[in-house]
Amino acid sequence: MGVQFEQLKGWQMRHFGQFWREFAADYPSTQDQPPFPDIVEGGPRLEILTMPPLRRILLLSKDQNYVIQLQESRLHFNWRKVRDTDEYPRFEKVIFPRFLDTWGKFSNFVTKMSLGNVRPLRYELTYINHIEHSASDFAGSLESRAKLFQWSGIKAEFLTAPTSVNTVWTFELPDQRGVGQANLSQATRADGRSVLVLGMSCGGPAGARYSLNDWFATAHEWIVRGFADLTTDSAQREWERIE
Repeated sequence: MGVQFEQLKGWQMRHFGQFWREFAADYPSTQDQPPFPDIVEGGPRLEILTMPPLRRILLLSKDQNYVIQLQESRLHFNWRKVRDTDEYPRFEKVIFPRFLDTWGKFSNFVTKMSLGNVRPLRYELTYINHIEHSASDFAGSLESRAKLFQWSGIKAEFLTAPTSVNTVWTFELPDQRGVGQANLSQATRADGRSVLVLGMSCGGPAGARYSLNDWFATAHEWIVRGFADLTTDSAQREWERIE
């Protein structure tokens, strides 16, 4: 999950290190990455830079599961599965409270360093799901998991069954809170296993009509219920889905 905010004009490289000191005990490792491009509502805009953009800094927890990503116009908070034994912590009880704590500490840091106030422009929430499939019957395996893919119903007379997929569906969120996307593709994991990757994401503008908490509640409900709508009942039984 993440917040894109109005660029902090006074932000300098030194502030990354000063901010990290507040998290170093729990996030002892760091990485440098190129910055994410900002998303501008209404289309791209031309901006002349007098200096190169600052990098994106990753703060990694001791177990490598939690990642804080920070750049001069974005703060992202991620949980990722590193080991097969890692269990996904629940969104409402663990993930979102930790994100709010991080966001609050960042906002306080900006104020303390006299950098102004953090003004949110856009919110984002994404789930990435790895779904194992049959290597010998890709089309059948995909059809048994994703409702929006029905190869057998096409009754193709010329085409052979597909061996990979890469597609995106876009939906409107309620109350003009942005858009949701479902992205289905195929990938090979580091352990060599081939998986379907179903990404469920929401993005939309911040505004006075709803709070940060309200927007993420909407996005989380859309993703959870949207995932259930897009995947088959048989797959959900296989995954032992709990209502």
